[in-house]
Amino acid sequence: MSRDELAVKRWMALPSNERKMFEENVFCSKCGVTTIVDYEVDSINHQLVLKGHCKNCKKMVARIID
Repeated sequence: MSRDELAVKRWMALPSNERKMFEENVFCSKCGVTTIVDYEVDSINHQLVLKGHCKNCKKMVARIID
């Protein structure tokens, strides 16, 4: 299983309400706190990372999940 597949598996193992909380609590340098959309799940140093776009301005944003 690849690193990406493991990251997605870990992400999907979280309860849906927790995933939603993380998706809706991302910082955008233009908009402030926003929702991440069109994101991919990755793993860096055993931390989950959501990489996607701000729902409002479409700027690239990311969220690290310990």
